Amino acid sequence: MGCASSVQEERTRNGTAGGIPEPDAPPPTDPRLPLTARQKFSLEKSWKAVQRSLEAVGMNALIRLFKRSPETQDWFPSFKGKTEEQLRDDDNFETHASAVMGVFDETVELLGDVDASIKLLTKTGKRHAKLGLEADLIWTFQKPLLEAIEELLDTRYSEKIEEIYKLWTTFAIEHMTKAMQAES
Repeated sequence: MGCASSVQEERTRNGTAGGIPEPDAPPPTDPRLPLTARQKFSLEKSWKAVQRSLEAVGMNALIRLFKRSPETQDWFPSFKGKTEEQLRDDDNFETHASAVMGVFDETVELLGDVDASIKLLTKTGKRHAKLGLEADLIWTFQKPLLEAIEELLDTRYSEKIEEIYKLWTTFAIEHMTKAMQAES
């Protein structure tokens, strides 16, 4: 027996205050993934908004890339010399933007299976190397991609989310560029 306050103290100490047990901590992530379990969860949750607008985010990111580094547009013969308006009206540009974002989308979907994620990124890097692209070009895409995601997420793009996206895109681009360099 005991007084009510000692029973309540016992429940709180055991993590069952109010009869609700404390949730288990999320399992740790694969050490090759530069995200904690909490960061991984936050990325997956915020990515749902990006996922609904993959095509627009991809187009915005590529246009930002072309504006920031005009020479990158020359790597794409069908986009060479086109204005932003012409690109936005171009079905091939839309398709390419969707394909680019599809890789990033699948990478997020595969965060629980880092081997599969790395395999996808390696395959993507090798494909780009065979096209004659240089690894530096892939790195120049990181900032425009992050800016396009920030634009979409707006107020939901906090400093915490920004850091998570930087870690994740660095992980993705590092694996793509390693594969590219191995191919050359």
